[in-house]
Amino acid sequence: SVVDDVQVLIAENIKLPVGYTITYGGQFENLESAKNRLLIAVPVALILIFVLLYFAFNSVKEALMIYSAIPLSAVGGMPFSISAGVGFIALFGIAVLNGIVLIEHFKELKKEKFDSIEGLVKEGAKDRLRAVLLTASAAALGFLPMAISTNAGAEVQRPLATVVIGGLITSTLLTLVVLPVLYIIFNSVKKVKLPKHGIGALLIIMSLLATTNSNAQEKPRHLNDLLTLALENNNALNASELGVDESEALISNAFSFDKTQVYYHFDENNLALNNEPLRVFGVQQDFKFPSLYFTAKSLNKANFALASSAYDIQRKALERRLTTGYYDYQIARQQEKVYKTLDSLYANFASMASRRFELGETNYLEKITAASKQKQIELKFIAAKDAVVLAYTQLTEITQSKDTLSIELDENLKAELQLKNIETSAELQFYQNRILVTEKERSLEKQQLLPDISLQYFQGTNSGISNSLYGYQLGLKIPIFFSGQASKIKASGLAKEMAEAEYKDYEIRLGTKFKTLHTQKDQLTKALVYYENEGAHLAEELLKTATGSFKNGEINFYQYLQSLESSYEITLDYLNKLQQYNRIVIELNYLTL
Repeated sequence: SVVDDVQVLIAENIKLPVGYTITYGGQFENLESAKNRLLIAVPVALILIFVLLYFAFNSVKEALMIYSAIPLSAVGGMPFSISAGVGFIALFGIAVLNGIVLIEHFKELKKEKFDSIEGLVKEGAKDRLRAVLLTASAAALGFLPMAISTNAGAEVQRPLATVVIGGLITSTLLTLVVLPVLYIIFNSVKKVKLPKHGIGALLIIMSLLATTNSNAQEKPRHLNDLLTLALENNNALNASELGVDESEALISNAFSFDKTQVYYHFDENNLALNNEPLRVFGVQQDFKFPSLYFTAKSLNKANFALASSAYDIQRKALERRLTTGYYDYQIARQQEKVYKTLDSLYANFASMASRRFELGETNYLEKITAASKQKQIELKFIAAKDAVVLAYTQLTEITQSKDTLSIELDENLKAELQLKNIETSAELQFYQNRILVTEKERSLEKQQLLPDISLQYFQGTNSGISNSLYGYQLGLKIPIFFSGQASKIKASGLAKEMAEAEYKDYEIRLGTKFKTLHTQKDQLTKALVYYENEGAHLAEELLKTATGSFKNGEINFYQYLQSLESSYEITLDYLNKLQQYNRIVIELNYLTL
């Protein structure tokens, strides 16, 4: 209830920044954890009770009648606790004993002759009244010392015992009334047996319940999982993919013809042999030269390839951003861990320096220096935590997942270099496709000089003619004035030359960047190898020796402070160098300008 009140106040008065969450620990955390376990334990206990009852009576009907004692026992009102939840499990097992005692005796009395089932039930209930009361009383009295206990641990014992005692009282009274009535109602119902595979089904359900625990929690995601998530959810990439589909759908648009003209024509100057004007119905269709349609389809295919290359570039950029963000997040977590340790050390050291100053064992300069250093580290620790939040926010922005991301802490902080042939670059393929598009456009402009074709069919008639007169017309539209089209052809040729020049320029600059990045990678590799082979061990030994020497009084404050800074500077410098190395490797893997 306290946490509920706190949550209401926070929801009304506090707006958390993106990436921040609030969790509640202590007794509330223990309660939630235990509740999750009870959500498994209680259903399993109930299923086991039912299975054992079925095995005992070999009847679903009788097992269900005895099973009715369980809801009858769960009557009462008290604040729920884990002890009470455990008490319910014990209570359910004890509560069914009264039902077993009654049902077994009813089955024995069936062998005797009774005038009615009501008489049998009355006799059986009277015979087993003492046994039922003794069964419930024995269990209730056994829990009585726990219910009235005031010693240490009573806050755990009392809820458990109260649940059992109260539940046994209500279930015993209700069982003596309800169970005989149920037996009378269902006695005439034909006995139902579970098939053999029904037992197997129950066991399967039990195993599923037993294995259902924290699957509802989101599984921590690795880099490959995040890439898959981003490719599915990123809206910008999805829009680019739809653009590719649009280009593919437009390929068949090349065979697009002008609208068919259907007309009616009446002209008194157009006379038939009987000197009557004709009423003419006709159909006309215009076509481009046949080869032009195929050239247009080739251009549409080239545009589709260009759109596909643009999508590949955008996908590569997305993967590059996500991979960089993933490794930046991992490095930021490690830096946060280092600064957290440093913050703890400097806080302890500042406290020790203050105490030593109070005792007169050191001077004021050492005290304020320790406090100053501790504050500097504290600010760096806060900045490191902010860097983690920022890196996480960037990952959520790229993946655009609706759910909260849980990112796995990767032990391998170094990105792997994937050697790729520079000639297979998506950008180079894009420029090659641009050249192809300009070639197809130039070819299409040349095709425009070919004549268009016009087909026409018509029929004429009037009141004095019994049969229709028909005719047809085949025409060519020849471009006589083609200076404008010649300009378009020339411009398309210049566009092709421009695309070829841009391709060569990009290829040269990309090769230069490839060599530069490889040189930088080799330089950083040497620094990382030093730390991995010597630096890590040296930093650990330096910290261990300096801490022990300072505690033993072998070195002074300034020597200890210098040793601390030297030790952690080695680690932090390694993380910075590793971050630079990862970014260069990722640039090589997703090489672009």
